[in-house]
Amino acid sequence: MTEPRGPFAPNRDEVAAKVIDGELIIIRLSDGTYYSMDNVGARVWELIDRQHDLAAVIETIAAWYDVPIDRVGRDTTPVVEELLAERLIVPCAPAPADRPGAEARPSDLLAYDTPRLNIYRDMGNLLALDPPTPGIDDLPLKGGKDR
Repeated sequence: MTEPRGPFAPNRDEVAAKVIDGELIIIRLSDGTYYSMDNVGARVWELIDRQHDLAAVIETIAAWYDVPIDRVGRDTTPVVEELLAERLIVPCAPAPADRPGAEARPSDLLAYDTPRLNIYRDMGNLLALDPPTPGIDDLPLKGGKDR
């Protein structure tokens, strides 16, 4: 496989994703497959969500965690390849040129560890009973009353 270059963005047509307390939770809506990444993996997702290419993701993670860029590249490239293979991210147009250059270092970083995509394919049957509906919480209720 050719090394992915990017830029990338979450596949918003097929996934619902959210970072909660440093853990990324992703659900592929078409089949209910559940994914998670924490710590560095969640940071990789956040950078992809901002439409960074792979080189920018690697450079930013290396700077944030003060880890050699070649190590971050070896650790991060397979995760991005896996995110692409699972259809969780897609190539996209470059972000607008007026986007700020360097990403600010988050204040709540933990120690560096190799990012990993955890996959749970057994959740599909449960989610079929009560599928997630992205944006449902933002819809006004009929009559304007809370539930």
